[in-house]
Amino acid sequence: MDNSQVETPKKKCKKLGIPLIFLDESGFSLSPICGTTWCEIGKPRVLRETFSRCSQTGLGFITMTPRLQRLNFRFTIFSGAINTEDVIFYLTQIHLHYGTKVMIIWDRLSAHLSAQTFFEQKHPDWFLFEYLPSYSPEVNPVEQCWNQMKNVILANFVPFCMEDLVEKTLEAAQVINNDPKLLAAFFQHAKLAL
Repeated sequence: MDNSQVETPKKKCKKLGIPLIFLDESGFSLSPICGTTWCEIGKPRVLRETFSRCSQTGLGFITMTPRLQRLNFRFTIFSGAINTEDVIFYLTQIHLHYGTKVMIIWDRLSAHLSAQTFFEQKHPDWFLFEYLPSYSPEVNPVEQCWNQMKNVILANFVPFCMEDLVEKTLEAAQVINNDPKLLAAFFQHAKLAL
């Protein structure tokens, strides 16, 4: 069988008329991410951080609509580390939003595997699940969203409390979502055809 006959997730979604979603998680903390910046000679910029081990987990996905092939980045943030219940809750919200079967492409995080088992037993007609190859974050375009948020938009940002961090990460996600060329570039970086 040649490559033209292989049914890719994108082809399968287009044929079934269902949305395709790349989903991933990333951690955010009160510690600032230092980036290069300009300053006066002899007066280096000082970032005064709040010492805290508190962290948040961002859960985001890029979706491609089946007919118009339109890209959107959606993002929410959970307190602390994400667990199976959080993933089940989030996927349930996705199902309620789309009201149809959805294909989810993600990595093999244990919370993902547990959530898949839950939905295959309780709601087998809600989702199709596909997995990214092991140890290959470069093929997930959502990874580039995290890179853009942390190393570009949030670089040198010092949150003083969790509310600051949540507000700024939500703003950063909106900046990405407002630029369709950026999302297309993330797919190009992952060597995925749109």
